[in-house]
Amino acid sequence: MDSKFLYSLKPTLITDSEKQYFDAIKNALTDEYIVQPQVNLASIITRNDNSTFINELFRNIDFCVFDKLYHPIILIEINDQSHNSSKRKERDHKVKKICDEAGIKVVTFWTSYGVNQEYISKTVNEAIADAPNFVRIAHSAEDKDNKSQKNKPKKAQKGACYIATAVYGTYDCPSVWVLRRFRDNRLDKTAFGRMVIRLYYYISPKLLKCFGGRGWFDNFWKSVLDRFVSSLKSKGYSSEPYEDKDYNNL
Repeated sequence: MDSKFLYSLKPTLITDSEKQYFDAIKNALTDEYIVQPQVNLASIITRNDNSTFINELFRNIDFCVFDKLYHPIILIEINDQSHNSSKRKERDHKVKKICDEAGIKVVTFWTSYGVNQEYISKTVNEAIADAPNFVRIAHSAEDKDNKSQKNKPKKAQKGACYIATAVYGTYDCPSVWVLRRFRDNRLDKTAFGRMVIRLYYYISPKLLKCFGGRGWFDNFWKSVLDRFVSSLKSKGYSSEPYEDKDYNNL
């Protein structure tokens, strides 16, 4: 680096890891679509109140899939373990709320799972197919009407793993897939196990409401869950992508 110059060019727009995902996403797309890396939110999303303060939009998304007329269809983020930190979780949550409100889905792939072409193709194409039906959420209006609303835990999807999702940052990652298999294939098979599941879903939202996002809480549970996941994998529980059984009343 030449100290005489204040600015220098970066060697490349995307990292080697992002390049692998870029190629996999391109391979997943039909001729109707194109993918572009490092898209700034401000280039595809605008604020409707004409505010001149749009700092929250000056954030880059790893990839955006467009149609041939450059209408944005879905956004894709590639997350490594740094996204488990409280600051990154807060940033990711803010980005998701902005995209929810704008009406575009954010698909997340975790580097810990690796570049699985079949899974990437399935996930990307399902998201594209669902894009016309994406339901916008007026987060800004809700936050303005009720400031306390943002501190309430979201209602989880069927069978959601509250603490595991909070610790690993997503409901769809290898470690949570292992835990979901254990829940469905072992715990749900016995009366005692089903009682454990119900107790977990009763207690864990309250724990997250009180302690969620605190470093010591996340670190403690990650250590516990990492050891448990490792034990389950040694017993044959797979970390491949997993779809939940149909939970109706938990």
